[in-house]
Amino acid sequence: MPLPCTSASEAVARPPDEPEPSFGRADIRAQFVWYIIVGGLSFLADFAIFVGLLWLGAPVLAALAIGFVVGTVVNYGLSRLLAFTGGRYRPTGEVARLFTVAIVGLVLTAVLVFLLMALGLPAVAAKIVATPIAFVWNYFGRRIFVFHPQMPFATWRLSARAAERIRFSRR
Repeated sequence: MPLPCTSASEAVARPPDEPEPSFGRADIRAQFVWYIIVGGLSFLADFAIFVGLLWLGAPVLAALAIGFVVGTVVNYGLSRLLAFTGGRYRPTGEVARLFTVAIVGLVLTAVLVFLLMALGLPAVAAKIVATPIAFVWNYFGRRIFVFHPQMPFATWRLSARAAERIRFSRR
């Protein structure tokens, strides 16, 4: 059962001298930009583990799974910090939903990597091709099934300020 947002940042009021932001905390464009950062850092963790394990002689599937788990843990922490507001569900429900989304992403990635390898791509190239597809799934899976769709207050505020600067610089 969804819980109301209880984070302390929800109660922080906008200073009176600050203009009204041009978009809300659930704005998908701004949030997606933050998730690109989250996903990029998560991908680096995932990919480093994947390549390192392949270099050590691990089977492709094991390297995929371990890299994906490490990337998912990094993604979860950064998602809560930068892209999404947590607390939509009780902690056990949130973690269960997170792992469900992650497992679907892992299966999607593995199927794509093995399909692309069967078509002649090397494992690393196949992983690079499969990653953007898994990235889109992970973003929407987290937004719809795991977290509140709103950005954390601090990243929303930073995004709103950046958008205002860009808008005023175009004048």
